[in-house]
Amino acid sequence: MPMQAAEKRKKEQEMLKESRINGIIECTFGLFAEHGIEAISMNDIAKEAEIGVASLYRYFSTKEDLAIEAAVYAWNLEIRFFRGLFESVRYKAMTGFEQMKALLEVFEEAIVSQRSFFSFIYYFDSFVKAEKVSAERLSKYEQAISRVNSIMVSAIEKGKSDGSITFGGGRNSVIASASDDEIYFTMLHSLFCLSQKLAISGELLAQDKAVNPRKQIQLLINIMLEALR
Repeated sequence: MPMQAAEKRKKEQEMLKESRINGIIECTFGLFAEHGIEAISMNDIAKEAEIGVASLYRYFSTKEDLAIEAAVYAWNLEIRFFRGLFESVRYKAMTGFEQMKALLEVFEEAIVSQRSFFSFIYYFDSFVKAEKVSAERLSKYEQAISRVNSIMVSAIEKGKSDGSITFGGGRNSVIASASDDEIYFTMLHSLFCLSQKLAISGELLAQDKAVNPRKQIQLLINIMLEALR
């Protein structure tokens, strides 16, 4: 019995620690998304998370460690956003082109409803570049992204296999000769550039207000879909 009580206390302590760490990461994500990473100190994070800065350093020894965990958290949020679609029976029955269309429509909703994600990723990329964070340190982050990558690339592969994606019948030699990864990453980076522009400085200039932000997203997605047919 004493051993069971000790094990129970240990489990409760581990759960409490995990809850605190998750709370810190969530607070950090919000601060970084709104203000950028360089502008936020560990003291700012501790204050927002309502813990002492010494306690914060016990969980995360550097701001770099915390930024990477916040980035993994951000991508896991996006994965959950897509999960309801790609795990459904309806999705599995779609052609590859229909899957890509459905995924891009979900992406459109994510762009509109989760602007903090795109602003965070912009600031994170800038931080990684400025701090010269190694690829090895980013392995956990890259693994989170790869889960989304595999979903999209699988849809392209299926479309090529079932004939619903032909890239205009192969008339464009540049597109026809591109790999599935090249097609996917070009699409993703284009969407991210527009999303981050709209999230961070979408109405910076008067001319930015000439076209509705969501309309711009819809236009880009439809241009991509036409290229896939």
